[in-house]
Amino acid sequence: MTNKEILAKTTDLVKVYEDKMRALDGVNLTVHRGEFLSVMGPSGSGKSTLLNLLGALDRPSAGDIYIAGEALGSIKDLNRFRSRTVGFVFQLHNLLPTLTACENVEIPMFEIHISNRERRQRALSLLVEVGLADKADQLPPRLSGGERQRVAIARAIANEPQILLADEPTGNLDSTSGAEIMQAFRKLNREKGMTVLIVTHDPSVARSTDRIVVLQDGRIARDEPVGDPYWRDLHEFKLSGLGQVLMEGKVPPEIHELGLERLLPELRDVLANL
Repeated sequence: MTNKEILAKTTDLVKVYEDKMRALDGVNLTVHRGEFLSVMGPSGSGKSTLLNLLGALDRPSAGDIYIAGEALGSIKDLNRFRSRTVGFVFQLHNLLPTLTACENVEIPMFEIHISNRERRQRALSLLVEVGLADKADQLPPRLSGGERQRVAIARAIANEPQILLADEPTGNLDSTSGAEIMQAFRKLNREKGMTVLIVTHDPSVARSTDRIVVLQDGRIARDEPVGDPYWRDLHEFKLSGLGQVLMEGKVPPEIHELGLERLLPELRDVLANL
């Protein structure tokens, strides 16, 4: 990891709000290009504050932030910077209910002034990538929670950002839909090399990333890799649709057809202890 290019970096980052609450207290964080990491911590630890600062949605009280080699403190047009460099996915998808899924994905592209045809084609292509090729003309109220969040992911990457920031993206979803969202993030990371940072309170979500940063009282308490890829893959399997069926005590047709029922008790034990 040390040989990879640094994409984002904070130096002695401090954020103090008007009520004198010190949300961040000297955070030094380095994110390399192509990383897939999560930020955890109890409520009030500074997770969302850190994400907002990295995404140039707020300014620090002290310290420096560098994204793609640029010091955020020296950028005059932060709106333009955000639209071209950072993608956001929030717990609430924030889709416009009167626009179709495709039209919602098109919204960020108005900032980069491409033709109507190219904008439409790119939006349709992105919906294919997140598994919603057949939902392009659906309005958000007709989509499931997981589908709406996948539209939000497609919208977030519409302008090909260098870093994707997600704040509790699975917080309002059931376990199956949450697993689908994490698989979508993993696909973006593996196939496109996209840098993804997820803020979450869910240990299962964090363990499906490659690195976990834990905040406590506005400081980094731990920063460590998730561990052996074998166990990470098991975590991802547990979150998958098939994994959820197994955990519910059911026998999936695939297992039955292969005659592997005898292995299920041991596999369930392994998954239950993850």
